[in-house]
Amino acid sequence: MAIIGIDATALSTPACGGIGTSQYQTMRALAELDTPHRFVLYAARPPLVPFSGRPLDLPWPVRLGSGPAARSNILWMQTGVNRLLAADHVDVFWGPRHLLPLRARGVKRVATVNDFWERIHPEQQAWPNRTVNRWLIPRVMAAADLVVVPSAATARDAQALYAVPRGRLLVVPLGVDATVFRPTSQERSAADLPRLGVEPPYVLSLDVFNPRKNFAAVLEAVARLPQGTRRPLTVVGVGRPRRTAAAADPAKKAEALGLRPRVRLLGDVSAEDLVALYSGALAFVYPSHYEGFGMPVLEAMACGCPVITADRSSLPEVAGGAALLVDPSRPDELARAMAVLATDDKERARLAAAGSARAAGFTWRRTAEGMLAAFEQALAARAGGER
Repeated sequence: MAIIGIDATALSTPACGGIGTSQYQTMRALAELDTPHRFVLYAARPPLVPFSGRPLDLPWPVRLGSGPAARSNILWMQTGVNRLLAADHVDVFWGPRHLLPLRARGVKRVATVNDFWERIHPEQQAWPNRTVNRWLIPRVMAAADLVVVPSAATARDAQALYAVPRGRLLVVPLGVDATVFRPTSQERSAADLPRLGVEPPYVLSLDVFNPRKNFAAVLEAVARLPQGTRRPLTVVGVGRPRRTAAAADPAKKAEALGLRPRVRLLGDVSAEDLVALYSGALAFVYPSHYEGFGMPVLEAMACGCPVITADRSSLPEVAGGAALLVDPSRPDELARAMAVLATDDKERARLAAAGSARAAGFTWRRTAEGMLAAFEQALAARAGGER
């Protein structure tokens, strides 16, 4: 038996984002595995169930920080957590969001890094965060005994950007919760969509204020559609304004293209409403410039929604031939793909079926099994005296 410590600081706020959600789902699945290991969570403030405000519902002890350092997750991770790890005799520490204690003596460290967008698109990060990450992430990459990434594309990024040896990289894909993300009935959609102010036919995009997600290209593509295809079509965008160095302004872009009456910007929505939007959409359009994995692609597929996505970074790997791939810098190419799905019922049905089958292969149990393998690989290295 080993004691495995886990950084739970990402779960200290109700709206913890994609990293916190994926960590929570992985930990839930880990708790259901038959393993002799003991897990202990570490956080500067009490961790919560994502997007609920409820206390974390896992059967593991939580060790909380104290003192001034606990006001900053990064500072506490480099100071207060070391004493707790020593007191608890932790064998392996997992940092699910690229944070590690850099001076944890005698502890093997596993870092999950979901993407490297801060290096690939530094202009999109506010300068204080950019400054901290430039100092911190190279040190985490060097200190980690094992770096876990969600895709082979992100593994290549780790090698290219930080010279992480292949032997210290492990690919563990993320999962999708099939009990949440599944097609809804026409009756349910007919009830949910009017409440959201959405009427079919529509295409759906997510995180539309994030310039990396490239919602501007979606609007430009719609503007290029033939008038007969464009006129009845609504463009639905989900996401809240972001505090970045170069936030997008989708309303302004839609106005400039003469599309504002046909664009619905919903802000953030609940998981239930997102499922309804996926299920009722003509297509999920996600021409992101860069992803480390691309969870929304799988969510849409699991809901039976045809997907159009970009032909780069991890997205072709995740889509696995079950989506239409386009050059995200070519709105004309994106417009052609949208026109196909707007007019070809057979192609839309083919992609919906292929996507459902593709998404079924990504489960949180498999993610948990991959993480357990990562911990045991680190433990084996510890027993063998490596690094």
